[in-house]
Amino acid sequence: MKIQIWKRKNKTKNKNYIYIRYRFSQKKANVESLNLWEWVSPKTKIEKQHNKEVQLSFLETKRRKQDDYENKRLIIENKQEIKAYFKKVFFEFCYQKNAKSVYNILKNCDSKIDYYKLHEVVNKQYLQSIKEKLENITTIKKSTIKKYWESLKSALIKAHKESLCEYPNMEKIKLSTLSQNKKYYSEKELNQLYKTTPDNWEDIKNAFFFACYTGLSLGELYSLRWENIKSKKIINKTVYYYSIYNEIKNSYKKNSFPKKAMIYLGKEKKISDKIFNLPEKISNRSKIFKLWKQKSGIMNDKTFHDSRHTFAYKIYKETKNIYLVAETLGHNNIEITKTYYQDMDNNNFYNNAKYIKYDYNKKFKNKSTNIKPLRKKNVFKHGNLLSYKNLGYI
Repeated sequence: MKIQIWKRKNKTKNKNYIYIRYRFSQKKANVESLNLWEWVSPKTKIEKQHNKEVQLSFLETKRRKQDDYENKRLIIENKQEIKAYFKKVFFEFCYQKNAKSVYNILKNCDSKIDYYKLHEVVNKQYLQSIKEKLENITTIKKSTIKKYWESLKSALIKAHKESLCEYPNMEKIKLSTLSQNKKYYSEKELNQLYKTTPDNWEDIKNAFFFACYTGLSLGELYSLRWENIKSKKIINKTVYYYSIYNEIKNSYKKNSFPKKAMIYLGKEKKISDKIFNLPEKISNRSKIFKLWKQKSGIMNDKTFHDSRHTFAYKIYKETKNIYLVAETLGHNNIEITKTYYQDMDNNNFYNNAKYIKYDYNKKFKNKSTNIKPLRKKNVFKHGNLLSYKNLGYI
């Protein structure tokens, strides 16, 4: 918030009325009259002296206001914030499709939330109480609660950027360790799925098996285009990999996959065409997969996303290398990976490290899989994994 001097001419345009302006954003500000005015074009000595005295007065007023505000002796309230109800602002800024579900959960936590103004909700004490109530809910999956909380935070941050409220930095929902055990598909279940064909949207099958080789999510597969699939010849071997641009991180997500996974991509089309023909709605994609899974005789609650965990467990089973799992899944460090896969450890990393180091933008570095383990400082730093890419591990 900025404190400024604002001048406005009168009807005859020979005088400036002077105000103090509290600017919250480019479009939103509170204005307070100083009951002062000055000549627009002073001519006489008296007029010039008047302007000089007025200038000293309003500059001193501005200085005092600024000092009081910085030392919290002056509280400036955004009038638009006071008038805005939380419910209206939430639905305006929560662009996620689960906005209604999120709000219903909040209403279960506090039945009076419909009547609260925005500033009554957006304060650390109230949000902390909502967070604790959400963490104690047992009828909904913890992962779903976590998504709902992030949706709420996202909406409030957007309102903060519009200067409608002052958002306090809130922590993430803490998931219980028991809810972190991930499911994956067994070889028997994969064979059952392979032998059956979905009644509709047959590409869901190709997308699923390609996910088992790459660890990509259903959303990433829906948006995957032929321009994202790359190949490079290394010695006498062709290596296939995907390259997907992440707008949020402003970087490319890259990883190799075995040649046999190419059969699930189908016939190559234009580079701008989508590879998989999948329903646009997320709920429809999940429904199609569930019907196909039931048709194959699998009646458990495993989802499409568990193909990502199947991919992770397959890498760990073959390499016993949690660092490699973290790298292929795009985790910043192995602590994140351990949170999801508690039965994985890194005790035998140097004895079991079997990977090929390759930079997609530079020349081939290590030509053999039987390489000596890298020094510890070259693998990770301060708990963060340094980038290395694996090729042909499946």
